[in-house]
Amino acid sequence: MAYRLRPAKRSDEPAIWRATMETVWADVPEDEKAGLDRRTFEGAFRDYAADFVEGRRGDRFVAEDEAGRLLGYMILGELRPFFSPQAVGFVYDIWVSPDHRRSGVARFLLSEAERWGRAHGYTKIKLEVAERNRGARALYEGTGFAIERNYMGKRLD
Repeated sequence: MAYRLRPAKRSDEPAIWRATMETVWADVPEDEKAGLDRRTFEGAFRDYAADFVEGRRGDRFVAEDEAGRLLGYMILGELRPFFSPQAVGFVYDIWVSPDHRRSGVARFLLSEAERWGRAHGYTKIKLEVAERNRGARALYEGTGFAIERNYMGKRLD
């Protein structure tokens, strides 16, 4: 199947928000989720992520099929790590419709993210993935990404 990449439109935002909320909620560690009200969490996350999802910060792209159906999306931007003076390209979010996972859409999006990064003059592109998201981790490692940092948590009960 052939995929097309296009800039996301305002009409894509409801689908992007739904997918983003599902992904982010799924990535919250279970011990943290136990103390959260999902509606409150989503409201706080919307405040944090609105500039990215609504296109005021970074670039948003949609992968679609020949019929124009949204198969996935990604949000790209710049990251200035606190431990390095060099800015890098960053995949703030990437998502593929469950019906189209393992069909090449994510690889297509990652390839386009690399193209975007080179076009913006970055020499490196990074992303973050939840430890328990084994499928995504395998995909990223299979496309050349490598673990650089691990964040660890400990309950203070």
